[in-house]
Amino acid sequence: MTNPSYPPAPHNGNGAPPVPPAPGAFDAQYQGGPQTYQSGPDSSPYGVPGTGTPAKSFMVTWILSLLLGGLGVDRFYLGKIGTGIAKLLTAGGLGIWSIVDLIITLTGNARDKEGRPLQGYPENKKKAWIITLVVWFAGTVVGIVSTVLSLTLVAAAVQGQATPVPAAPSASQEATAPSQGTATDGNAFEVTVSEGNTVKVTVLNSGYATEIPEMAYMKPLNGGFLLLEVSWETTAGSSFAAPSNFDAFDADGNEGDRIFLDNGLGGLVSGDVAAGDVQQGVIAFDIKNGPTTVVINNDFGDKAATFTLTPAS
Repeated sequence: MTNPSYPPAPHNGNGAPPVPPAPGAFDAQYQGGPQTYQSGPDSSPYGVPGTGTPAKSFMVTWILSLLLGGLGVDRFYLGKIGTGIAKLLTAGGLGIWSIVDLIITLTGNARDKEGRPLQGYPENKKKAWIITLVVWFAGTVVGIVSTVLSLTLVAAAVQGQATPVPAAPSASQEATAPSQGTATDGNAFEVTVSEGNTVKVTVLNSGYATEIPEMAYMKPLNGGFLLLEVSWETTAGSSFAAPSNFDAFDADGNEGDRIFLDNGLGGLVSGDVAAGDVQQGVIAFDIKNGPTTVVINNDFGDKAATFTLTPAS
């Protein structure tokens, strides 16, 4: 039996063809193939989904900067606590810091604490600019009007203080003898105000006016004001001088309303008057023009003397 013969096996290791490597699933990614950059979640301006907070709102930042910028509220909202406190303590840098921050926000350059741009800027920037300009314009107009009004009021006050107080208008008097008391001359009367106490009342001047210039706010109810300048001299004992010691009645018997003059207008000052002392001042009544009966009252409010006069208008 003959055995088959086989060719000898090669000993150089090159007899069999090399086995090609299996194709890889990531040739293109790791063997120089074309690659496309994939942005990671950290590159988004709106934060890391599920792992961080979203970027701050442009609208909220703008409104806070416009209305409360001087208090640093916009920087607190953006998470910038340190500069927010500094802005608060300096009142927005006396307004300059507030304006700069507002312009930075309107131009889209504002960033939150993480350095991210604000959400909603592209679609809201035009509206924000328009509203800001309107608010600035309105504020300027209001400021100008307020300044003009303030200067006008100050000028009026200064002019009013500089206006001298006019003397009571002169008038002719038609004095008659008092029903009680003793007439010492045509315009003076000796009146007993209480037991042992007597005074000399003298009418120095009188007049009638439809307005008291320094009290223009007061409008007469009976046509005008009777002004009497009187002196009150205690001749014996002591007495108390006051506008309430006088009453006035028109020709129809209607009592006039007593007017207390403002300080600085020379009104008769209320107070005790010792013997030999004189108190002098003006008393006023809201009363109809014409013949007027003036009553002088004693310490008990009773009529002590009367006289009639017709003031000049």
